[in-house]
Amino acid sequence: MRGRSRNLWPAPCETPVASALQAWFRTPLGGVLETGELAALREILPTLFGYHLVFVDPPWRTTPSEGARIRNAWVLRSTGGWGAQLLGEAVRLPLRTDSLDALVLPHVLEFAADPHAILREADRCLVPEGHLLLFGFQPWGLWGGRRLLSAWRGRLPWCGRWLSTARVRDWCRLLGFEVLEVRGLCHALPVVRPRGSSPAAGMLERAARRGWPVPSAGWLLLARKRVIGLTPIRPRWRPRRSILSPLPGMAEPSRRDPGR
Repeated sequence: MRGRSRNLWPAPCETPVASALQAWFRTPLGGVLETGELAALREILPTLFGYHLVFVDPPWRTTPSEGARIRNAWVLRSTGGWGAQLLGEAVRLPLRTDSLDALVLPHVLEFAADPHAILREADRCLVPEGHLLLFGFQPWGLWGGRRLLSAWRGRLPWCGRWLSTARVRDWCRLLGFEVLEVRGLCHALPVVRPRGSSPAAGMLERAARRGWPVPSAGWLLLARKRVIGLTPIRPRWRPRRSILSPLPGMAEPSRRDPGR
């Protein structure tokens, strides 16, 4: 039939995506993945330093910045809501070029119409040697199998275009990023038992800690922006360095800790 897409599966995701994804992370199954992602975030943030850190549409109940060596932490949301300090979209960040020391994109690429444009925008806003932290759903394994069974309903997160770490790694390298770390997160089963976790879920977690190739529910990728021919020099401290694009009428957001 003319004028109609032949790709009828999976069904379109619910809208707005950011709000629906937050709601899913408040379910028992979403809470299991959230625990693993926040634990990894609390481990990595203290290894980064600089002036400005931005979380884009974080789906978690909190955005931990305790222990971070970056002075200012901001939450940018596309729909406003809890903890929002900046309003904008990942594909068009309202931020200055070369203004961010770290950017966290949790489950943003897999629900975007153009994930390449988001990565290019991240590259624009990060300073040389700035860090990009990406979270995604694992398209393989048990969670990927659950997605195959549930995506046709058009419900998040199963209807998203889940991306493999190999593909995202290649995209980052094409932009000049150096991929520092890739790790799997959460090895629980993609179901929630009413009386707690099953023995099988605990067995999978123990096997993963021992280094066995157990498929995970999600993944984390940490990359650093490299500029060819540029020798990185740590800048002098400038507490008033602005990250906002010079748009007329834009107010300066409050400088509060998003984790409080």
